[in-house]
Amino acid sequence: MYPVPDNCGKGAAMLLLSLSLVSLQPGRAQCIAVGPKSPATSANVSYSGSDYAFHNPSNALVNDNNFAYAASLASIFNKTTDYLQVKDFGFNIPTAATICNIEAKVVKSATDIDLLIISAWVKDYDVRIIKNNVLAGNNQKNSAAWNDAPTAVTYGGSDPLWGTTWSPAEVNNSNFGLSIAAEVKTGIGLLPVINIDNISLTVYYLDPSVLPAQVVQFNVAHGSNNTALVSWKQSSGDAATSFIVERSVNGSTWESLPGNVQKNNTASLFKDNRPLPGKSYYRLKMINAVGNAHYTTTLPFELTDVTSLTCYPNPFTSVIQVKGLEAGEQVAVSNLLGQRIFLSTPAATNTLSININDLQPGMYVISAGNRKMKVEKR
Repeated sequence: MYPVPDNCGKGAAMLLLSLSLVSLQPGRAQCIAVGPKSPATSANVSYSGSDYAFHNPSNALVNDNNFAYAASLASIFNKTTDYLQVKDFGFNIPTAATICNIEAKVVKSATDIDLLIISAWVKDYDVRIIKNNVLAGNNQKNSAAWNDAPTAVTYGGSDPLWGTTWSPAEVNNSNFGLSIAAEVKTGIGLLPVINIDNISLTVYYLDPSVLPAQVVQFNVAHGSNNTALVSWKQSSGDAATSFIVERSVNGSTWESLPGNVQKNNTASLFKDNRPLPGKSYYRLKMINAVGNAHYTTTLPFELTDVTSLTCYPNPFTSVIQVKGLEAGEQVAVSNLLGQRIFLSTPAATNTLSININDLQPGMYVISAGNRKMKVEKR
């Protein structure tokens, strides 16, 4: 860890106190998403009045174009399937968290249907959450007919808690899951087959140790020369409070960034001179006098103006100039199999001259950081 020292006075203690008093509504924009996660168990469960059983229920565990299916029979009445129930999603939500939203996604389809004249169709009959091993809350069925091609349909947007209350323990329980049954209308010469490829769940939760970025006016912006500028504001500071800028390539695994912070009376600015190529994420870790840590929510950053390498002459015979380097970068030369055969000393400027006269004629790859260029040796 590389704590960034703060020398701004007593106000940060008041800031952190005020942060703890901020009313945080569990809107999804502030909540942390876990998932989508697939279940570990799946079963066909009949109920009073159901007609068609799901075969191969384990095919709903993975999205692989293999289906749990129920086949209809000729009938003049609308019929319903058994429940297809999936459970044990392996969530590990922190015990102090507040559940914001439970989102289900079902990849489903129906064959042998005729939606053009509405003579045969398949629709949702009952879609409910499983809580403590029993059906709970509201039926979230969708009124639209199922498509004949596998389609991912999302449930839980308009009723994020499914008409019930939740604790992290109930979500983490192996008996937490989803239940779905379909209604089937047959037609002349048409006997629909109900297919479910995969059911997944995503849980959104509010961690009390995670503060919205707006609370401390945390921001990430593009700087000059392909840098990332991280800034935050507070009314004043406290020498006993430290701030750590953290960066992640995926929003899950974090690294602390070393460096200096420029400060004035109300704001702090940190420059990341070597942001990750492509999309990355930043957050601010705040540690108070007694060692308690709070984090801001994460902000995305995308480096779209990475300096490209220029190699000349190309083709070359002995010496090649590599331009577009940062001070301290090393240039590697590899063959087309990815085997490195040369590594330069660190560059002092943005251009480095390399003598690789002893290489055999052929094609090579010159790289610095994550930038690469193919060159030809004659």
